[in-house]
Amino acid sequence: MKRRHITAMFGLMIMAMAVGISVCAEENTDAAAQAIADRKEEAEESGEYEKVVFAFYNWTGRPAGTDRIQEKINERIRDTLGLEVELLVMDSAAYTQNARLMLSSGEQIDIWNSCPLGYTACVNDGYCLDLEEDDLIQTYGQGILDTVNADYVQACRVSGTLYGLPQMRDMAMGAGAYCIGQEYLDGIGFDYTSMYEDPENPDIIYTDYETLDNIFAQLHEKYPDKYVFAISDNMIGQGTIVDSVGGDYFGVLLDPANSLQVENLFTSDIFKETCQRVYEWNQKGYISQDAVTNDTALSAQVKSGSYMSMMAQAKPGYSTQISGECGRPMVVFQVEPDIMKSSAVTGILWHLNQGCEDPIAAMQLLNAFYTDPELSNLIIWGEEGTDYIVTEDGHITFPEGVNADNSEWYHTMNWLLPNQYIAHIWEGDPLDLWEKMEDFNNNAVKSKALGFTFDNSDYAAEYTALKNVYDEYIKQIMFGFVEPESGIAEMEEKLESAGLNEYIEAKQAAIDEWAKENNVE
Repeated sequence: MKRRHITAMFGLMIMAMAVGISVCAEENTDAAAQAIADRKEEAEESGEYEKVVFAFYNWTGRPAGTDRIQEKINERIRDTLGLEVELLVMDSAAYTQNARLMLSSGEQIDIWNSCPLGYTACVNDGYCLDLEEDDLIQTYGQGILDTVNADYVQACRVSGTLYGLPQMRDMAMGAGAYCIGQEYLDGIGFDYTSMYEDPENPDIIYTDYETLDNIFAQLHEKYPDKYVFAISDNMIGQGTIVDSVGGDYFGVLLDPANSLQVENLFTSDIFKETCQRVYEWNQKGYISQDAVTNDTALSAQVKSGSYMSMMAQAKPGYSTQISGECGRPMVVFQVEPDIMKSSAVTGILWHLNQGCEDPIAAMQLLNAFYTDPELSNLIIWGEEGTDYIVTEDGHITFPEGVNADNSEWYHTMNWLLPNQYIAHIWEGDPLDLWEKMEDFNNNAVKSKALGFTFDNSDYAAEYTALKNVYDEYIKQIMFGFVEPESGIAEMEEKLESAGLNEYIEAKQAAIDEWAKENNVE
């Protein structure tokens, strides 16, 4: 066959494929539009709109303006989607228990986030709908697929099935971000202003533990009536580059950028050094003696005025975010590298409930939150003129008389919600924040296991036994209430008896198989 005939045939094939894709896209658009039209017609006949329940959590519970913002959203989606939404905003301390109870009992909760329930656990418990069942997302959520990085979507699959979706956010993390109230640093005369890489745009200060220890000592001496450090169990997850592959600490990557070797966290130098550091802080009086039983969000503890600092994970613009959460200007000192861990994408996912009565309606609403700037601004920032105003240079800020303490919708959960990239940017952050965020994601050290998920359903009994031991010991050890060497040794002995080594072997086998399938060396 002559080359021109081959070329012609190839061209016809491409044209046919293009026509097929176009027809498919048109069919999906028609189906989506018809679903909306049907709901509107039904609402006209019944006088009531179908309701979708959208659940998420906040550090301090349901904001005072929830009903108002819900109605503003409904004013838009009655017209655009033929729907109404119920915003179910729960306190972070109660979210895990309440969401799990609703999901298991059949109570209506259509769209929800698996942080902090755990993605794998939610899949194993049957809470998550297959988002590609009957081409659900392809037909009614194509805007999501057009918006979210395809590699990030791919990373959300468990055994090939897509059960969750990531939001548009920082996928990398600046590990070990110690956030200290600016007023306290000013009080001890600490010169933090000269430490910014870009004094014109102050954000993150990159430093070391020696500097941090020096600051803590001065804070404790100057403010003996306050606790220096509000602590939680994030000291390894957010405070180090350790990669808890599979969503638990029973087998981790200690050097995730270079190795897929699954190792025992609790016998590692990283764990021992972290526990020793916190133990010394505790002995010096930096940490509250009720820290083990205090489940209040760290930012709320700092906001109360009883605590001066906390630890989290940083990103571009984080100083503005954490200042809002803590209700006071905060200075952020980062002591560990930027890294994208294996669970970077899957740690905070949006799902449809397996028991959702109308997955099409739920998917179309979720799609709108990813693609409609008006909806994104409402769910993130609230109502213009009441919760924020637009400045002359294009930022937003509080209206006169409104601040972080009395605002009815300054929940600071924009990173959790579907798409902050199409929403306004708060005053103090650069207008090119999202370009900086993409650079941050692209330039961070990547875990070799990025996208790996561990299906531990065959080891559910072992996991439960390990988790029970972990929960019994970890806060006492991690918060510095027992001497690390003896405490770790006792916990390690019980973990081994509960099957830690066998669990690590199973996780290693799974990650080896995953690496082979995905050509990761």
